[in-house]
Amino acid sequence: MAPTYRLVMRSGPTVGKTFLLEKVETTLGRDLSNDIVINDSEASRRHARIFLQGGNYIIEDLGSTNGTSVNGQRLMGPYVLRPGELIMFGESISLLFEALQSADEAATVAAPRKPAPVPAPPPAAVPPPPPQTPAYAGQVPAQPTSGTAKKKRKPILIGIIVAALLLLCVCVAVLIYIDVNAAWCDWFGWAFNMVSPGLCP
Repeated sequence: MAPTYRLVMRSGPTVGKTFLLEKVETTLGRDLSNDIVINDSEASRRHARIFLQGGNYIIEDLGSTNGTSVNGQRLMGPYVLRPGELIMFGESISLLFEALQSADEAATVAAPRKPAPVPAPPPAAVPPPPPQTPAYAGQVPAQPTSGTAKKKRKPILIGIIVAALLLLCVCVAVLIYIDVNAAWCDWFGWAFNMVSPGLCP
């Protein structure tokens, strides 16, 4: 028959109180939602958890403020508990991990040992890379480069500038002709008379 495990409070708010470990996972801390409530300022709201894995109980600190130690060594990760080991929350709370066994077995409780990290699980298999998409084998029409676009724009721009210059030259020539021949009233008399009546006969 497999032994039953328990925690016995050696120092803290309820010295001598025992807590049977009957669940697969047991949480400990100051909050009332925990399985084992420790009403002490040294304990965090969710201080630690003890869970069953492969027939062994493992303790893990849940990021508490004052930390969790086993046999005086602060935990840096999950730790496999052995009967007779002393769990400390901060500096004032201690719990003894015990196995309820026959009198003969109780005499052979293992001596305290230094914490050793639980072996890390094997790394997950790396998924194979996705299949490569074959390159397109058909003819792809060539895209016009920016240089070609610029070359096409230059003749159009030059044509617009030349046309504007020619128009300007024609206008200047007409104005010179009108001025030399004093033909302002002949050509634009109607417009001047609209602005200033009687300006042109």
